[in-house]
Amino acid sequence: MKVLENEPLKKYTTFRMGGNAKRMYIPENVEELTGLADQNSDILKYVIGGGSNIIINDKKEFDEVLCLREFNNKIENKGNGCFYIGASVRLQKAIKEVNAAGYGGMEFLYSVPGLIGGALYMNAGTGRKTHMYISDYVVSVDVYLDGKKRTFSKDECHYEFRSSVFQSYGNCIILGAEFRFPEMTAEQAKKGIDDRIALCRKTQDMSYPNFGTVFCVSNTRIMDYVRKRHYGFKNGCTFSPKRKNWMLNREEGTFEQAVKLLNKVKKLHKLFRKECKCEVRIWE
Repeated sequence: MKVLENEPLKKYTTFRMGGNAKRMYIPENVEELTGLADQNSDILKYVIGGGSNIIINDKKEFDEVLCLREFNNKIENKGNGCFYIGASVRLQKAIKEVNAAGYGGMEFLYSVPGLIGGALYMNAGTGRKTHMYISDYVVSVDVYLDGKKRTFSKDECHYEFRSSVFQSYGNCIILGAEFRFPEMTAEQAKKGIDDRIALCRKTQDMSYPNFGTVFCVSNTRIMDYVRKRHYGFKNGCTFSPKRKNWMLNREEGTFEQAVKLLNKVKKLHKLFRKECKCEVRIWE
């Protein structure tokens, strides 16, 4: 197991924001991870994976942080479209290996800068209009919960839009999952990836660090208003002028600015009695 001291957390997030970790633990296999959690349950308080949906206080020093990027990078082809994929595997790598074996389906996630574990936790997908999610291909999910390894069937995961049963547990770590994919030619897979990349270039704002969409549930008119009024701080944290529901961390962005912006949008929704749910986790 790797143990890093005084590690800057901002380099572990796509938003490029955060203070330091006095100690960062990076398990290199499942046994190291579960052994560490058995000895110290508090280690599950601050857990970081791909880092694409998180805002970390840039003025705070965190005693212990658990990093999940290396503990399970296994991809096992079990035949007939069935694969076991570890939680630490990057989505792009998983998609490429499944495609290389003649199968596919998750090409719509190729642009997501995250890990399989986080995608399973959030039920990553394209949105309500197209109804394509990682859960479409899940057979079962292995987790570490309450000091034990457990396997959840797809039905037990209670997958819905941007949610899963795992979000209701404060001490749950996804270890990996079994998937079943349909057959797909190399040409079909390449087209799926190329189409996704082209769409992202057209619709997403990658001019500054960001975490993608901010709210998994929000009102379109309110978010249009926020975007058109250029909510935010000119050289700091601001909502993108190109795409609504998309926050950027410009050169002088701070944690205080980011949280202030989130709270402003929440207040607008509350004022107009509209539903609003933030998918970004905040480390105070």
